[in-house]
Amino acid sequence: MHFYLRHPLESIRRCQEDPSWCAHVIEIADLSRSNTFIFKEKYEMERCTVPVVFESIDWDHVPFGDPEWCFAFNRHTFLLNNALAAAITGDAAYRDNWIRLFEDFYTRSKLSGKTEKLSWRSLECGIRIENYIRSLEILEAAGMEPDQAILDDFSSFLKEHVSYLLRSHNDFHRISNWGVLQDHGLFLASLFTGDTESMETAIERLDEEMRFQTLPDGMHWEQSSMYQAEVLHAAMDTVLVAGNNGIKLPEDLIRNTHLLALGLAHSLRPDGKCYLFGDSDEIDMRDMIASAAVVFSDPELSYYAQGGIDASFWLSHDVDTVLPEPKEPKQRSFYMKDSGNAFLSLSDDTSLRFHAGLIGSGHGHFDQLHFDLYHRGVAILTDTGRYTYVDTPERRALKGAYGHNTIILGGKEPSVMEDSWGVSDFAEPLFSDAVIDGDYRYLRASHFGYAEDGAFITRSILTIRDRFIIIADDIRAAEPTDAELLFHFDEGTSIRKDGSLVRAEKDGSTIWMQLSEGMTTGIEGSGMSKRYNEMLSAPLLTAKARITRRSCLVTLIAIGDAPFSCSHCGVRKVQSGLDVPSSISEGIIIDDGPDRYSIGIVTNEYPAGGFLLGAGNAEAYGRVFIRKNDENTKVIRY
Repeated sequence: MHFYLRHPLESIRRCQEDPSWCAHVIEIADLSRSNTFIFKEKYEMERCTVPVVFESIDWDHVPFGDPEWCFAFNRHTFLLNNALAAAITGDAAYRDNWIRLFEDFYTRSKLSGKTEKLSWRSLECGIRIENYIRSLEILEAAGMEPDQAILDDFSSFLKEHVSYLLRSHNDFHRISNWGVLQDHGLFLASLFTGDTESMETAIERLDEEMRFQTLPDGMHWEQSSMYQAEVLHAAMDTVLVAGNNGIKLPEDLIRNTHLLALGLAHSLRPDGKCYLFGDSDEIDMRDMIASAAVVFSDPELSYYAQGGIDASFWLSHDVDTVLPEPKEPKQRSFYMKDSGNAFLSLSDDTSLRFHAGLIGSGHGHFDQLHFDLYHRGVAILTDTGRYTYVDTPERRALKGAYGHNTIILGGKEPSVMEDSWGVSDFAEPLFSDAVIDGDYRYLRASHFGYAEDGAFITRSILTIRDRFIIIADDIRAAEPTDAELLFHFDEGTSIRKDGSLVRAEKDGSTIWMQLSEGMTTGIEGSGMSKRYNEMLSAPLLTAKARITRRSCLVTLIAIGDAPFSCSHCGVRKVQSGLDVPSSISEGIIIDDGPDRYSIGIVTNEYPAGGFLLGAGNAEAYGRVFIRKNDENTKVIRY
């Protein structure tokens, strides 16, 4: 039986070609030799770089007021790093340290009513099993296998985990990432101990959990890129290990795992990193997509994985592994109808993400009508991340609507946050239009978060090639109210006003913004977090307007530093010459070098004065239409 690698030492030598990977492994292993612990694995769910030092290890210790530290600690990733360090250096002291730490936990941390909330929380039990089995396989390959007494303890340890995971499963786990992560561990431990009945139970559970949790559009229902990646890893690792050992899995389990991999690949930025979507850190996930390309023999996944294979890939795949020949997908932009996400690829280095859909689990954020803009290596307009799971002002600020590029009315959040995880009166979304192909892309969605206040918001986004983005916010309010448009920029972005324009630049990525006339704008510092426990300061542009009954607020974004001009021409009725009220319309003329674009946007039908509409030199019957130079007018929305 082999779980991962036929020739582990060859794969580890391949990993050693990455000096930073070796440095990380040795650092974590060396710290643990003095009972010092930090957590900074690539996919670490609760990263912490502040060392915690023990004289005698307390496996249920909660420093910094954050139990997530204790959870991360008890996944025992340091054991895998000790095994890797032993194989890299040939130094048996790392093997001895592995034994010391394992035996300390095995003999001193016992399952009880208290510990099952901390060191023996079922989620951690499921996760750490993989670290144990991987590390033992590496030690054996390095000729440093522990003696029989330790192996007997190890077997008893895994059997205790199997018994606990079998009885701890409940309906919560069927729909939560916990279930997949726990039952992946149950599968591995049952296979290792030869418990066929428990292994079959794990497979049955995983099949059902993946069926419940994988949406038809390939997104995980919890609305978080990071947790989608964690679930994908656990399910895909199950497929990998089952294949290595000739174990047949249900076709639906394999299909849903593959679908989840495609959904994750489609949701990544051009640089392979995930957006700060829901409770997510900024991680280059191409290594995971590369692994999926191998497991599912999928050339489309190989395309998305290009340039992203790192050392961690070789811990699951032998050195003779070759990815399928990459095949560029026919489609590069995606409207995820089931989850309410849209990912627009405007060019090879420019992309836009828009969300108006499920909040999902407690890992989802209050991000209705939020959008991100990535350009030339910079997430220039961005979500603000997560920072912590402790119910603090920082958690609420980043998770709430104020932490997103959306619209706030009357200074009031459109949903109610009960605590770090709970939500009530969530703003119900309505994603009504998605045109994702061609030179002109169009997205339109609304939410009902202010319905009880007699207000309703619809946001439309029109993109013109990879050059311009027009955001039209249609706001209706029964009573006068203040509207705030929020634009969060990446940390380190420089912002300056130039008359009616705002220029934002970072690392050679530049955008210009022109907001509706009469809006007051302010620029201030705001918190953002790209890693758990890491808070940064980033610019926030706020544009404010007073809404009386109805307004159409339009923001133009020009991507790049090339000169352009924009003027407002209004929308007229061709037959009568009657102007369509500016409260429900906007006409724009954009001059961009040799090209002129005439754009008309109407947010409500207006029958008076005839049915043909005009804006600049564009004429059409439709709500959203555009004409480039002397080409035929293109109607985007009727």
